[in-house]
Amino acid sequence: MGAHRTGLFLAVLLGAQLARAGEASFIDLPLEDLGKLEVAAVSRKAQKLADTPAAVTVLSAEDIRRSGARSIPEALREVPGVNVAQIGTSRWAVGVRGAQGRFANKLLVQVDGRSIYNPLFSGVFWEAQDIMIEDVERIEVVRGPGASLWGANAVNGVINVVTRKASATRGGLASVSADSQGGVTTAVRQGVELEGVGAMRVFAKGRDLGRSETADGDRASDKAGGWLAGFRLDGEGGWMVQGNAYRHTSKELLPVSIALAPNGSFPVSFVFEGSNLLGRRQWAMAGGDATLQAYVDHTDARLNAQGNGKTDIVDVDFQHTLAPMGRHDLMWGLGARYGRVDFDSNSPAFTFQDQLVEYRIASAFVQDEISLVPQTWMLTLGSRFEHSTLADFETQPTVRLMWTPTKDDSLWLNWSRAARTPSIGEINANVVLGAQPLPQPPFPQGSFAVLRSLPAPGLRPRAERVDALELGYRRTLPNGSFEAVLFHHDYRRLISPTAGPLDYLSSAPLLVQPVFRSYFSNARTTGLELAADMAITATLRVQGSYTVLDTQARHYADPVADASGMALAAAAPHHWASLHGLWSPGGGHELDLMLRRVGAVGGGVPAYTSVDVRYGWHLGRAFDLAVVGQNLFDNRHLEYASDFFVSQLSYQPRRAYIQGLWRF
Repeated sequence: MGAHRTGLFLAVLLGAQLARAGEASFIDLPLEDLGKLEVAAVSRKAQKLADTPAAVTVLSAEDIRRSGARSIPEALREVPGVNVAQIGTSRWAVGVRGAQGRFANKLLVQVDGRSIYNPLFSGVFWEAQDIMIEDVERIEVVRGPGASLWGANAVNGVINVVTRKASATRGGLASVSADSQGGVTTAVRQGVELEGVGAMRVFAKGRDLGRSETADGDRASDKAGGWLAGFRLDGEGGWMVQGNAYRHTSKELLPVSIALAPNGSFPVSFVFEGSNLLGRRQWAMAGGDATLQAYVDHTDARLNAQGNGKTDIVDVDFQHTLAPMGRHDLMWGLGARYGRVDFDSNSPAFTFQDQLVEYRIASAFVQDEISLVPQTWMLTLGSRFEHSTLADFETQPTVRLMWTPTKDDSLWLNWSRAARTPSIGEINANVVLGAQPLPQPPFPQGSFAVLRSLPAPGLRPRAERVDALELGYRRTLPNGSFEAVLFHHDYRRLISPTAGPLDYLSSAPLLVQPVFRSYFSNARTTGLELAADMAITATLRVQGSYTVLDTQARHYADPVADASGMALAAAAPHHWASLHGLWSPGGGHELDLMLRRVGAVGGGVPAYTSVDVRYGWHLGRAFDLAVVGQNLFDNRHLEYASDFFVSQLSYQPRRAYIQGLWRF
């Protein structure tokens, strides 16, 4: 491991972490208030967690801090039903109820109401979505479809990241983090009050991430880093404007045919650049509340000199919550989005049939919460109606029934339908998946067999669909809470490959095997999620979760038609669990012990156990110090095998890092 790394590892057991000055600790929050935490991702309005008829988890700012997370994916590791795996130093595979992958295409992720779902590859570029973690107020995670309110792609879940208002971040803040893998992250923020206007903050962050490791302990070729800068202005009268700009660079090593690369590998470099601007206005309307939101988003994704994909999005969203009418709480809204994707390729291995694609989405939703029996039975009916130029018109309804027999117990039964719109890449991309030399003879010298993926000719794009059924139970205990959720997802029309006829090009010479992207694969997922939060003593709290998942493809006579269903089944572990002990003995000291057990994942990823520890000490009102150790009892482990670009396997090593935070 080396003396430097060993020293940092030992410092975990001796280090210190500061609790944030002037802020209440989550462990000190009265237990009766835990159910009063508000969540907006389920019903598009502030709602008490205890009154929410859905499987939802809220990670507070204190939860995130006590976990030692330095990124959003890390913070999600302890959420039941959410499977998180680190692929490389900055690459992540995140999924809800399965469907895990580098670009998980059945998960909608939002930051302050702005979708970061990229239509080019139908997923989230997690490595490019850097956030100043100190400014996150909470993360809302809805497990299960949320398409009736949020639209297409909210198939398996919705992750809503909510940052703090500018009024809550007055003053200055600077932070630095350094780890045993050579990574350094710095951030600075300044918040000011604007008399007669509101409050504003500006921030900047830079990171130089250390490398992961190979199977034999060498440094992997996944160096990454970048910067982020932005602002948020919250004005008096219910309006807000915020904007960000960023750049991220990451390197990978792609194994290829020795005939194509003398060393058997090909280095690539990804560059993500982007900027966005969001505005929101809230006001009273017709006895209720109205919200109008609009944003523009630009993303530029480049792969070496081989390709450049530019995505521009303009999105407008309006919603109106009417004043309660008897037993009815009615909400409706309208949405419109314009997107433009321009992909320029310099490589014949990756081209688009249409280089420039413009698309439009128009949508409307309505939801009615009906109090059948006040404070006992509640029925929620809703649906979203969405038309996209990328796929068919979709109706995405939901029915939620909640029974609250006592003030401490609640049960719910939900049925929902959701759709996933195909990405621009799935509709247009022509990709060489692999090339291998052919034997000579009978083929001429220099002949190759090529596997090429392309859209099925004459087949119009169709949205993937899921019908989801969920049964849940939530109980508030004198010293904590418990939740159990049973669910079943039925996937239809999954995009799947079908083999076409071989084509021999004597002029190349190439033997081409086309694989057409069709919409015929189906799969089913059944699972159970358990979560508990218990205060053992006044200073000790334990949080735990367990998820078991079973996904089966619907079998056809042609095994190729099962490919997408089988890939869905192999993309996530069958079970995973987490346990987090939080000890606050007083005197500014904190100790967190975290244990994760993750089952095997398809593609040759074995099960693993990871033990992390965080020890802290409060050093006055202005300073925080933190020392964290990760994967303490294992030299390294593999968490995921690349599924999009088949890159070098990156193992997550035993590591330690130290954080310092200064408020001024």
